[in-house]
Amino acid sequence: MIVTIVGAGTVGSHLARYLSGEHVDIYIIDRDPSRLELLDAEYNLMAIAGDAIEPAILRQGKVSECDLFIAVTEVPERNFVACAMAKSMGAKMTVARADRYDYLLPHNLEVVQQMGVDNVICPDYLVAQGVIDSLRHSWVNYWYEFNHGEMVLMGVRLPASAPIVGKKLRELAAPGRFYHIAAIRREHITMIPKGGHTLMADDMLYIAVTSQHLQDVVELTGCEPRKIRRVVISGGSDVATLMLRLASDEYRFTIIEGDQARCNAIISTYHDCEVINGEATDSDILAEAGMGMADAFVALTQSAAENILTCLSANDYQVVKTVAEVNLNQFVNMAESFKIGTILNKQWLMANAIYQLLIDAGSSSPKRLAIPDAEVVVFEIKQGSKLSASTVSELKIPEEVTFAGLVRDGKCQMVTGATQFQPGDKVLVMCLAGALSRAKKFFN
Repeated sequence: MIVTIVGAGTVGSHLARYLSGEHVDIYIIDRDPSRLELLDAEYNLMAIAGDAIEPAILRQGKVSECDLFIAVTEVPERNFVACAMAKSMGAKMTVARADRYDYLLPHNLEVVQQMGVDNVICPDYLVAQGVIDSLRHSWVNYWYEFNHGEMVLMGVRLPASAPIVGKKLRELAAPGRFYHIAAIRREHITMIPKGGHTLMADDMLYIAVTSQHLQDVVELTGCEPRKIRRVVISGGSDVATLMLRLASDEYRFTIIEGDQARCNAIISTYHDCEVINGEATDSDILAEAGMGMADAFVALTQSAAENILTCLSANDYQVVKTVAEVNLNQFVNMAESFKIGTILNKQWLMANAIYQLLIDAGSSSPKRLAIPDAEVVVFEIKQGSKLSASTVSELKIPEEVTFAGLVRDGKCQMVTGATQFQPGDKVLVMCLAGALSRAKKFFN
């Protein structure tokens, strides 16, 4: 597979690094040679310095042969033009980054698709939707849906009161089990658990479950779903205003913003939202925002450190949920240590959205998403696959890999030791970082 990336900024570099170990031929184009130097030296890719709206540069990037063309510069119009040119030169699928949600509206999306842009990804929309999902599922830290929501992979922090704390996984095994604990994240380390692993308070469990058994997982983990209505947001960013646009009928929002002009702009557009001019690091401002009555606190400023700090302050008010946008990877572990409810990273969300398009770019490319130190992949069982000749218990599965669930004839079910795969099954696989190639061997 050939993937051509335009833009070696934060998002483009993240994609290039991640795809470089996946037997993908990567070409990355940027007008700034200094951005390309580190990528070119450390990763298996071809770096091209130049302007991606010049045909000669696109030819160097193999666009006539590429399966997926991704333009993720900070200028949407340049991304659209680059995609349009790449499509006309033979690129099979094109994806453009757009920082304005309006491009996702049907009448605008139709225009850019007619230009040759197959898919538009808006980072702010991904973060806003991630926040809204986390508010809707207040007891869950992470929430990923598969097969139109019929199967869910959720990340749940285990409270000390959970009935399964202190138990080994083998003690939870039972015929007809409705869930699969696919991974455990403990003290910044993600592991694929085995029967002898003991569950501990504060473990982050990644649990696969069918949608009809969500309430059973609530009881299993001892979590308490609570309805969220009042939400205080720190930072009147584009993500914040997009949340007002998408979910003002579900939640009552209060925004804390330090820039008076930005406050005025929000007030003039969103009349039902309370806006306070100030900084959420100020305890008096938090009190003025009504934190004592708030159900959730969402930190969306440009400072990851400030977002973490203000979420800690919000915890003092015993809110149901805290959410922090943390776009610096080095701060993610810190945020986890402080038990912030949900951590959203724009680069990860962008990468996951693009990974999910890869299956459309080539039949050998699985749908996948990234979580800290691990990956979730959906593979399809092919006709004649060796996987269909044995039960799961008879397969020699690497310790870093687990099969969590499957979709068969449109229906979801858990994978057990007695499961025998069939051609056409779509299997939900979780593997630790670096183990994806070993997982792929089972499906090739």
